[in-house]
Amino acid sequence: MTLNFTFGKCKTRAGYSAKLIKQGKLDLKKIKEEFETILETPILLVIKTEGLEIIVHVYGELLFKNGRVEQMELMEKIVKKVYEKRLEK
Repeated sequence: MTLNFTFGKCKTRAGYSAKLIKQGKLDLKKIKEEFETILETPILLVIKTEGLEIIVHVYGELLFKNGRVEQMELMEKIVKKVYEKRLEK
C-alpha cells in the first residue's frame, strides 16, 4: 500500500500536521494499543511517542503539538508508522 499524505507547518496553529490525500478513517483502538495515550475521545486521541505529543483525528489528520523544525524527519517517520498500520479497511 502506497501512503499518500501531506506533511508540513500548520497554517492555522503553531505546529506541524499531516493529512491523508485520499480520505480514510483511522482505527483509534489499534493506535491506542501501540502508543502511549494521554487522552481518548470517540473522535480523537492524544498520543505521546519519542517525546512528541500528537493529536490523532479519526478522519486522518495528525497534529504535532510540540514538534520543531529540526524534528521533521522524526515526525514524518511517526506519521508513516501511524498511517501504515492503522487505516481502517
